[in-house]
Amino acid sequence: MRILDRLKEWMGTRRLVKEARTERRPVARNLATAGKVGIVYVAEDETAHKQVKNYVKKIKEDLGIHKIMAMGFADEKALPHYLSPRLNFEAICNKDLNWYRIPHGNAVENFIAEEYEVLIDLTLEDSLPIQYIVAKSRARFKVGRYGEANKHFLDMMIDMAGAQSLPQLITQIDHYLLMINRTTEPSLN
Repeated sequence: MRILDRLKEWMGTRRLVKEARTERRPVARNLATAGKVGIVYVAEDETAHKQVKNYVKKIKEDLGIHKIMAMGFADEKALPHYLSPRLNFEAICNKDLNWYRIPHGNAVENFIAEEYEVLIDLTLEDSLPIQYIVAKSRARFKVGRYGEANKHFLDMMIDMAGAQSLPQLITQIDHYLLMINRTTEPSLN
């Protein structure tokens, strides 16, 4: 990344931390009981996009949740062919960012305005456009990877203990989201 791009991102991050909402009251929610789920991710390549696509499919089939929206970000000038908008999937790229690398446009505004019961951040590294979407989202419960930059925006952070793969992050988030507020059946014994 060039020095000017780093400066832009630094200024955008400072601006975002100042604007971040602090009056939110998160509502912890089990993924199995959620009605609407939002997912944000960085689409580094087609493989990462397919992994997220498979996770969305798994949530739909296993948990019966059909109100799912995923927002991908490609750090490229134009959207790659595999990120063309589809049902349950939107995507943005560098042309959708302003000078401070803050995303804008109808897709971003609609995603932010939706009240998801659970918002899942599947980024492995800090990404200002994704952090902006997470910070501004009206979601009730925001979950993602542990990181110093994320402590301002997420309600629950998962420590990956050095692991840096998207499938591991998906597995960990899925595991912990299914443990929250789990109702257990009374024992007959």
